[in-house]
Amino acid sequence: MRTFGKDKLADVEVYLGEPNDQVREGMRSIMRDYGMRRTRTFARLEDMLTAIREAPPDLLIAGDSIGPALFDAVRDIRHFKIGQNPFMVISLMVGEAEGMVKRAIMSGADDVMIKPVAPAKLLERVGRLSTNRQPFIVTNDYLGPERRKADDTRPSNIRQLNVVNTFQAKVDGKALSAAELGKAVELNMNDVMAARLDSHGLKLGWVCGLILKAYQERKIDKDLEERILILVGVLEDAANTAGSIDQPDLAQICKQMARQVEEMAEIYENPTSGQLGIIQKLTRAFELAKTAKMSPPTAVAS
Repeated sequence: MRTFGKDKLADVEVYLGEPNDQVREGMRSIMRDYGMRRTRTFARLEDMLTAIREAPPDLLIAGDSIGPALFDAVRDIRHFKIGQNPFMVISLMVGEAEGMVKRAIMSGADDVMIKPVAPAKLLERVGRLSTNRQPFIVTNDYLGPERRKADDTRPSNIRQLNVVNTFQAKVDGKALSAAELGKAVELNMNDVMAARLDSHGLKLGWVCGLILKAYQERKIDKDLEERILILVGVLEDAANTAGSIDQPDLAQICKQMARQVEEMAEIYENPTSGQLGIIQKLTRAFELAKTAKMSPPTAVAS
């Protein structure tokens, strides 16, 4: 674990969510003794989210017993639906019930610990998050830290993003003002939306490939219909993403493609040759449109 004086942690804003009084107060005492004097505790998820909306913490630590909506709330934080900093460091403590760890990971949390969490383990993980945070990745349904291990040699076209870390900034003595944080978040969110468009392109190619293969092999079943509908959803998501980064032309193109594919879904058992041609060309058309709309204008020689 990284070592640093307690004075480096004095200004770190920590929100701790845990309904059990004894556990909550014990953890707060440990963290304050460690130097995190600005640790606020919450027994109810609603109160914690209200505080996040008012002023984002640098570090959020919460146990799954605070409420069943915790994972959805973390996902909403990451997707900038709650609070002013979707990139706050988030550490979750969860039970061993089936599926809990996966839900915590897929919410976009930086760290997931299995309860009961020993004080030494909590402090060790907090120290690690202060400097060794993983870069973020964006897919159609996930925004959060990269989960692939460093020694994973499998190829990946998913872009990695270095996002603002106010926790590390304060530890390094470089606290951000509200204006500086707002600007950093704005720049990071622009990167997120661009990366999400890239992710849409990857998924479009994958789903289109499955659809064309099914028609080639004459596997005309409900799975094929579902894939076509998934394609509609990806295009609609891409339209929303393009609209959020002020690309109305690209958004309109995606909406038009979505409607064309939706019409195909209605007669998926016997599509026209023109509709099959759309599937064959869709990924390329999307990439060309994205490139044309995202590229800066070319200077005209005088």
